[in-house]
Amino acid sequence: MTMANMDLFKVGKAQRGRTVPTAIAHRALLDKSKLFAKRSIDAKEADLESECQLWAAGALELLAKSQLASIHPCLVVEPHNPNSMLEACGVSTTTKVRTIDASVAYVRLIHTVDNFTTPVMEGCRQLANRRNAELHSGDAACAAMPYDGWEGEFWNAADLILQSMGMDLQEWLGADAKSPKALLKAHRHAEVRAAKQRVKHHASQFKESENGKLGRDKLKVFLAATHNLPINTDLFRYVYSEYWKDECPACKGCGFVAGDLSWEDKAEDQDDADYGDEVIERGYTATEFHCPTCGLALIGGVAIHAADINEEHIKVSIEEISYEPEYGND
Repeated sequence: MTMANMDLFKVGKAQRGRTVPTAIAHRALLDKSKLFAKRSIDAKEADLESECQLWAAGALELLAKSQLASIHPCLVVEPHNPNSMLEACGVSTTTKVRTIDASVAYVRLIHTVDNFTTPVMEGCRQLANRRNAELHSGDAACAAMPYDGWEGEFWNAADLILQSMGMDLQEWLGADAKSPKALLKAHRHAEVRAAKQRVKHHASQFKESENGKLGRDKLKVFLAATHNLPINTDLFRYVYSEYWKDECPACKGCGFVAGDLSWEDKAEDQDDADYGDEVIERGYTATEFHCPTCGLALIGGVAIHAADINEEHIKVSIEEISYEPEYGND
């Protein structure tokens, strides 16, 4: 190893040894967001509406900063504070780290989280503003906002952020088969509200788009043409055994659905089968949906159901009868 390479090796080793403060560490922010989300659910179970919204606002802000910190801790510190920038790079300055406001974090997510559009960002900022008004003024900002006014925005934003980090609401909330019924119920409720809010956002955006502003007849022709699009399997996060088309609940164009085999059986009606053939029916359970027209994306059976997309797809095929080999007749 040359002297120049040795010097580079020493520099790299020194950088790897630096520690980012817990205040802006991705994992610490994520874990604390999970804790606040759980407290929000507990508050709702106890009929504490204001507390539920306060904890939710905190959970969402921490989740947003966790996503940014996963890219680089510099994204969650005040850029005009040199010491904070140094701390984010692992250089100790013995000073307190100053982080960005929630509103700034949400603006940055537009560039780092897919489908984190302006309407989604505004919903997050309003939640943060109500939290600040509740804590720092005499206004009862949270009490004045019912669940229906903010929960959909909250769960949709959280789900989008989590997807960008390869996670989902179930993992974030810690809901599994062994979880208490209240937590499982909260998880399902979260998925439903997130899906419904996402459909609402995409429907609104499509209506405001150039395609959505076409006259009724032209729009009808345009949406009908989307049914001729080939299914793009690259849109899907996972690999499935079957893909099919269904109407998008947001723009009414043709969307793509995917799922795996749930059952297979011989059809009762065999009139279409020739001699030596049989009609086979296979049922597939919808798990993921994507619309290439408006960009709506949904993952999970609960979300599919909440968006009123057909949950089962039946495929009929005519196949050659498969006979079992005979034994003992030699």
